[in-house]
Amino acid sequence: MSNRFEGNIFDYILDQVNIIDLISSYITIERSGKNYKGLCPFHNEKTASFIVSEEKQLYHCFGCGAAGNAITFITHHENLDSIDAVEFLADKYNVDLSQFAKGGNQKNASQHAKYYGILRDAAIFFYKNLRSHPEALNYLERRGIQVDIIKQFGIGFSSESWAELLKSMETKYSREDLEKVGLIIPNKDNTSYYDRFRNRIMFPIINPKGKVIGFGGRVMDDSLPKYLNSPETDVFNKSQTLYGLNLAKSNMSDKKQLIIAEGYMDVIALHTYGFGNSVATLGTALTADHGRLMRRYADEVIICYDSDFAGQKATLRSLDILHGIIDKVKVIVLGENMDPDDFLKKYGPEKFREKIDTAISSTEYKLNHLMQGYNLNIDEEKIEFLSKAVVIISDLTNAFEKNLYVEKLSDLLNVSRELIAKEVFKENYRANTHYGFHSKPKAVESIPRISSDKKKYLEKQLLAYYTQNHDKLHQSQIDLIKAFHFTDNLQLIFDYIDLYFKNHADLSIQHIIENADLSISTGLIEIIHGHIDLVSEIDIDHVISNLVLLNIDEEIEQLKQMLKDNDDHSSIQKQIQQKIIEKQSLTIKMRQNKFKN
Repeated sequence: MSNRFEGNIFDYILDQVNIIDLISSYITIERSGKNYKGLCPFHNEKTASFIVSEEKQLYHCFGCGAAGNAITFITHHENLDSIDAVEFLADKYNVDLSQFAKGGNQKNASQHAKYYGILRDAAIFFYKNLRSHPEALNYLERRGIQVDIIKQFGIGFSSESWAELLKSMETKYSREDLEKVGLIIPNKDNTSYYDRFRNRIMFPIINPKGKVIGFGGRVMDDSLPKYLNSPETDVFNKSQTLYGLNLAKSNMSDKKQLIIAEGYMDVIALHTYGFGNSVATLGTALTADHGRLMRRYADEVIICYDSDFAGQKATLRSLDILHGIIDKVKVIVLGENMDPDDFLKKYGPEKFREKIDTAISSTEYKLNHLMQGYNLNIDEEKIEFLSKAVVIISDLTNAFEKNLYVEKLSDLLNVSRELIAKEVFKENYRANTHYGFHSKPKAVESIPRISSDKKKYLEKQLLAYYTQNHDKLHQSQIDLIKAFHFTDNLQLIFDYIDLYFKNHADLSIQHIIENADLSISTGLIEIIHGHIDLVSEIDIDHVISNLVLLNIDEEIEQLKQMLKDNDDHSSIQKQIQQKIIEKQSLTIKMRQNKFKN
């Protein structure tokens, strides 16, 4: 039992609560003989199999097997532990539990109850106040926050007045208590008080038991600070609180999955678009306490922070914090420097659902982020990247996962699995053990020998590289590429991409899908997906040189054809000879630079 109480508090609360009243406040139940029957709230069913006995004060579902008393009903339905469920029931039915509080906790329980009452009344004040301020309602409407969401989250408004809340509340509560819960602040000489929150949209912070424990306030313009939170109090600790958890705990699917975002507006946007399993920290970095709190409700956590540099940094830190606390952590990468609110407004819920379904593992995110800082075509940088990557993989506790990433690194860098495994497994490495998931290492697709029937292959490699690294190419390389005669539809794809990068700095697949011709968008996506894993290994000088050779071969063949149809053989023969010399010169240059044929 929790150390907050002593005595048989469970029996006491069960004596005070009628299970029929409790369950009928959640679902519709009808008398069936001496019992009551309804559709089970814990699984989907069309025929009622959920039976409640008033005589025994128990419930049982013959469909899914859920069974128990009033306390177990609340623990399952509200996602609370047993002590929190007892307190929940005590609040719901006005049952005084102070007699069970241990020693000093009895006084604290009474004090906390008073603080909860103050904060609840403040939330009601702000909520009602919103109605009389059209500028605040218009702001929320512009942000896409409708009346149902305002009601669901209890969103309110604090006016510009210096003491509007204070004047309303001090008739019922002392200034000392209002200060202790963070609603008012003393002036410099401590002769009077003023409201902490002024001219802000107000977001009540509610704990999983439904208690208002603090507030977050947001300005409606560019004033600073943009957000202002309640200070830490006896009932509010930011490091142990997640915004929206009071709603998310009841909105998780069978996967028991939580999405964690960075702020109030992200959570509200996610709930608005149907992702009710979303929460956020409160202006503070994710902590181990946050992780343990999420573990009570979820088996999987998906991090969805802003995709800017600060968001990436926060994601990496959060992954380190959650390591060892939550087994399954994934990351959504939104791209385009977007936050969830921006993404949902631009692309809608279906595209966000795709992001959830394709969220990457914490290890993959760390490796991808690490890879951004290295050119893996340079041996020194490849070695440095590999040295840091094996540290990330070594930290994994699951041997299967370690083997998976040993194989992935081997394929990515074209480095022996055994060599990587030695660094990953250290003293546990065994020379005769096969490492990786496949019985044979994946064959790295080699660049085919130069011939006209391989031209498309090289062109696709070039296009894949160009879409990812166009800004890294020298002007001389770009000029050569633009002079190429691409095959069939590939020329149209290159022309589109070339024009696209004149107006956009970064590639957006979504933009191309929405704006390009279908043949171009599908062809380009096929190229990117088919070569994306090999882009870092593409030797672009080699590809360009081979394509130049192929173009020379095509020109020579065209000239030879002209020989048959033209009387001026000497002029054409001279052109052919020039092209052959040009090809020989380029071939020698390629060999000198050790290009593969």
